[in-house]
Amino acid sequence: MSDPTQPWWNSDDDLGGLGFARMFAYTGLLLGVGALVMALIAPLEGDALRTVWIAGFGCTAIWVAAMALPRYRSAGVRPSWAVRTAWVLGGLAVLVAAYAFVVIWLASSGIELPAPAYWLAPEQRPVGVTASALGLAA
Repeated sequence: MSDPTQPWWNSDDDLGGLGFARMFAYTGLLLGVGALVMALIAPLEGDALRTVWIAGFGCTAIWVAAMALPRYRSAGVRPSWAVRTAWVLGGLAVLVAAYAFVVIWLASSGIELPAPAYWLAPEQRPVGVTASALGLAA
């Protein structure tokens, strides 16, 4: 049993207490929401490496939420709904980032998959003076 004079974050087995379990669960949930929002609205502009960062944030959400489980177990409490929700949101962010990576990769070879326009590289306009800029093109 814990000594009542100990801070709330300590427990008998050095895993942290229920307060740390809640902190990890809700931090994972916040990271999962942020990763999914980034996966859905980030302007990738044809840069496949941006999807790796998004997938990394989704995996971090899953990992941080998973760190709450041993603390809930040691306290003998049922794990919070926030843990499972963070896993789902982080997993969705990873799946969206993986799909965006495939879309960008296939678009570079001319194959188009359904995707938002801001995932693909912007159309390059010619630089300098052209015939159409001078009004000479018919």
